[in-house]
Amino acid sequence: MRTLLNAASRPAECEANAVRKIVRLVARTGCRTHILHVSSGLSADVLRRAKAEGLPVSAETCPHYLTLDCDHIPDNATAVKCCPPIRDLHEQDALWAGLADGTLDGVVTDHSPASADMKAGTLATAWGGVSSLQVGFRAVLTGAMRRGLSLADVVRWMSCNTARLVGLDDRGDITPVLRADLAIIRPYERFVVDATALESRNPICACDGMTLNGVVTRTFVAGRDALSGVREGNLIVRP
Repeated sequence: MRTLLNAASRPAECEANAVRKIVRLVARTGCRTHILHVSSGLSADVLRRAKAEGLPVSAETCPHYLTLDCDHIPDNATAVKCCPPIRDLHEQDALWAGLADGTLDGVVTDHSPASADMKAGTLATAWGGVSSLQVGFRAVLTGAMRRGLSLADVVRWMSCNTARLVGLDDRGDITPVLRADLAIIRPYERFVVDATALESRNPICACDGMTLNGVVTRTFVAGRDALSGVREGNLIVRP
């Protein structure tokens, strides 16, 4: 059942072919286009050429493609079942290179919460999707620091660029007059992910047991402490 996670189930070349088709349509129509959840270096190569030609394309990848690899995932690990599948370290290296040179514009969580029942069973039957909202930033930060990249790089990929791509001009950076969505973080302090201690109602996390950088000490949403006035059953009160 491991092949459902492996590149053999949905080969990287198939993903790249799909991106090539989209890029050809962009060249024909000039339509502004965004490619979701890039998991393959082959796809990044297609996008790199498209950007060099001045085509209006942007693209993103996800924390799990940057931090997990199919050769080190236990059999039937349904917590990491997703589509596209987790690929190998060669593909992971190519994705980091794509972020570093601007081929990939951002990193998005692709957060897909699921109940324990939905994630139970085998890889053939379990719900596909990775729950990473609370740890995704820290997983990417950890991978970036190992590769000599910085906290500022991760903030650019996961905050500044993503806000700009979707037109949220009132947030995404620490600047006067912008909405104060802030996290106070100790980037060099490490912790072990415990899925049962996360705020999710369902203790499922692809990073369970991993040691990550980045202890968050306080969070603000629109300038308000995220934990002030919390109601039972809700992590934050939206402004």
